[in-house]
Amino acid sequence: MKQICLVTLIAFITLTVGCQKQDEITSYTVSKDASQEDSSRPNISAAPAKPTRMLAAIVPGSPQNWFFKMTGEPDQVKAEFENFIQFMKSVTLKNDKPEWKLPDNWTQEPGNSMRFATLKVKDTAPALELSVMPLPARDDQTEDLLSNINRWRGQVGLDSISEDDIKAATGKSPALDTELFTLKSGDETISVVSLNGKMAGNPMSRAPFASGMMGGPGGPAAEPSNPPAAAAQIKYETPEGWQPGRSGGMRKAAFNITGGGETGEVTVIDLTGESNPLLLNVNRWRGQVGLKDITEAELPQQSEQLKAGDLEATYVKLIGPEDAKPRIAILGAIIYRDNLAWFVKFTGPVPLAEQEQDRFKQFVQSIRFE
Repeated sequence: MKQICLVTLIAFITLTVGCQKQDEITSYTVSKDASQEDSSRPNISAAPAKPTRMLAAIVPGSPQNWFFKMTGEPDQVKAEFENFIQFMKSVTLKNDKPEWKLPDNWTQEPGNSMRFATLKVKDTAPALELSVMPLPARDDQTEDLLSNINRWRGQVGLDSISEDDIKAATGKSPALDTELFTLKSGDETISVVSLNGKMAGNPMSRAPFASGMMGGPGGPAAEPSNPPAAAAQIKYETPEGWQPGRSGGMRKAAFNITGGGETGEVTVIDLTGESNPLLLNVNRWRGQVGLKDITEAELPQQSEQLKAGDLEATYVKLIGPEDAKPRIAILGAIIYRDNLAWFVKFTGPVPLAEQEQDRFKQFVQSIRFE
């Protein structure tokens, strides 16, 4: 029998309260309004939106594109506009890896499993950073650009644009208030967005993609942080072989998985439900592994319903294209309860995803709320 550990996380602080022989059960607790009732869909208004500016760019490559993104308070990001433009003009791809020249007031930190690098602006509070991340390129470059740009626009509350807008952006001069323009870096045409809008929660916690990622090909950074208006206690049974990972903040739990010399990660995150509709997040995950968006009508055929206590979890298995390098997979489940959307997500190499699929499903089905 496996060891059991009851861990209660209060205000994101992990306390180990006991161990004995049986299945491992872990709990996360935050104060909860007693007047709230369970439901399978979000039922309250989204977290207050804050003014946000986003600078982001896509450098086309093969077999993967490179994504650069800075999101933060409008005045902070505005002050770095010229540095961002000069930085992007310096970006070149060598052996399908980006090289660049950093502005004097930027520093570079190592990436993680999916993020290639993190660039930070010195002496900024809150800290302002730019993420660098690769993702598999789609066959249709215009469709690829449109999908990602519209996700970014949606993050800051702006309407979607069309393919005609993508074409019209070619040759536009860089300007802070020009929402879409292009830059030349060597032979590459870089598409750049400068978006001014509003974002729920802390904009600096957003990841580079539509509601964010766990890190970049190797694993997105965490999901976007929409501060929940109420939280709950979550319990689950940890599958054998899963090791505790980096948790805290918006990560209510995390696990590292190894097998066959490969590594993957599972995260559990709760976000404001109304800000995170089901199809948008499924399509965000699909984009992360290089798959095309699906429609509402296609979703039932592309997903599976799992029972997690008295709640339903929508489960998807997303495998990147065979020619993608790296070829990654996402096993994901989304559970709506009260005002929250709970995201349970494995990201890692395809063989490891196939190996862990049954255990991942069992983990999702073991989840209970109190």
